[in-house]
Amino acid sequence: MSQKVVTLLNKYGPMLSGELARKFEQEYGVSNTAARQALSRAKKPVNKICTLSFDKNQKFFYLESQYMSNRYIKRLIDAIKRSSKINWIYICAFQSQNGFVAKSILPSLVSSPIKNVKGHKLHQRVIDDLLKCGIIVEYNETHWMLAEWVSIQNRSIARAAGLETVKKQVVNDFASWAQNINLIGYGSAKVLSASAEFANFQWALTAPAYIQPLYDTEEIRPGFVVADIFYGRTATEEDINFFLDKLSVIRTFKKLPAFMPVFLVENITREALMVLKENKVMVALIKNVFDEKYAELLAEIVSVFSHSSAIISKNPGKIETLFSEIAKAEGRYNDIIGDMFELLVGYYYQHIGYRYLEIRKLIQIPDSNDKNEIDVLVERDGEIIIVECKATQSALDHIYVEKWLSQTIHRIRTWALSRYQDGQKLKFQLWSLGGFTPEATSLLTSAATRTRKYKIEFFDKSQIIDMAKEHKVQPVVEVLQQHFQAPLEKTIKKHLK
Repeated sequence: MSQKVVTLLNKYGPMLSGELARKFEQEYGVSNTAARQALSRAKKPVNKICTLSFDKNQKFFYLESQYMSNRYIKRLIDAIKRSSKINWIYICAFQSQNGFVAKSILPSLVSSPIKNVKGHKLHQRVIDDLLKCGIIVEYNETHWMLAEWVSIQNRSIARAAGLETVKKQVVNDFASWAQNINLIGYGSAKVLSASAEFANFQWALTAPAYIQPLYDTEEIRPGFVVADIFYGRTATEEDINFFLDKLSVIRTFKKLPAFMPVFLVENITREALMVLKENKVMVALIKNVFDEKYAELLAEIVSVFSHSSAIISKNPGKIETLFSEIAKAEGRYNDIIGDMFELLVGYYYQHIGYRYLEIRKLIQIPDSNDKNEIDVLVERDGEIIIVECKATQSALDHIYVEKWLSQTIHRIRTWALSRYQDGQKLKFQLWSLGGFTPEATSLLTSAATRTRKYKIEFFDKSQIIDMAKEHKVQPVVEVLQQHFQAPLEKTIKKHLK
């Protein structure tokens, strides 16, 4: 029987068990039951994927010799699209994000629950299945990446970072707007994190509402506003499925508080808009909730992220203009500025002179399958400068620094030595706006003193500002002084005004 299955797979290619059973019936004149028994007993070289969930408990069959061939890849992706909606929604989430998604926000872009919901596979289980099949891989500590063999237009970690930055800004601004009109409780919004949970699902935003009819006067409990966001291109019916699937599940829950669903979107097709309206969803077009200028600034931010290296090299004035526009908002875009710290570092090096510069460069470590991202790579005065940028307010601790010294530098140096000629100087820098704990400072000082094969340097915010002042890079000074203040600094400055 196995040989008959092999013959069919050779003839027709990899396929789902349902289709394979039908072809077995037709080719060999047996019943469907006999065909399925033959498939269940088939042995190598017949293989099947059991980890992915397909409709009607189907399995994806293929031959060992077909594994990862173009035919295998095309058939598998087609099978997922047609018969595995849960996994296809994940692939769509990655495609909408140019191949990369932050682990923290991915649950809000898909339709799997983060806590138990009867009859629905948990988000973590779906992730485990996709990892086992190699459909997604770990890009770094914070992001998943759609496997390179899965076709996608314009794969770009830089654009993905820009999209995530803008999504955070939009959701935070929507929360502020809803708070200002008393739609949600003051300071109550949870955004783009595991804490933004409602009915065991993660959303882009959740917040209690104390106005009627959302507020339940009998149970004396608030209702909720729940929102998701789609940004980066015109949303189609396929793009809104993740949101509608979550709504269709939770609307079956008993004793759930009243809630108002909101879908934040840049642009949307008429067909998708009508579907959302039919499902009684509030559709919030970004340019309508805010204004056209706001929408244009967001688009410009994504553009700068997407082409940061080229813009810094050929049109640095565009960076200055963008920072100037952001500065006019008097702190409204502090989160965006934090995400743009790498651009600020790149702009600094552009201003003081360089031969070559790249932002967020993905490198392949020689003799391994490992990859690493370099925040800023600069070639200047015969030196290769590799900068790690940290824009957090909290100080870097000894655990982070020890890993940077022992693992990150080793990996990147292995790559650098394979690329650059002997004799060129290699310098590793750590720029931390939150500074360093005493233990971390001690580790860095010791490493910088004893290391001879390359140079280690580290700078906190005050040192970065001093360097920018010394080289007359005034935009860097202004942005750091205005936007990167610790809470205590902000409070003091406010009272001094």
